[in-house]
Amino acid sequence: MVLYSDLPLCRDVYSLILKIFEYTKDFLRAYKYTLGHDLKRDHLVLVRSIYRANKAKSKNP
Repeated sequence: MVLYSDLPLCRDVYSLILKIFEYTKDFLRAYKYTLGHDLKRDHLVLVRSIYRANKAKSKNP
């Protein structure tokens, strides 16, 4: 089994998350804690889902 950190998809998603964190720090206060928080949360859920799918013993194609 390949490590999830070696998957190109994981590296791309991780770099996307870093960019989202970088961009949301410059949001206006009203948007930083609503839209910014939602963006961060949704992308972290995406990374967790990729990790869980790769970790599963029975993988569906």
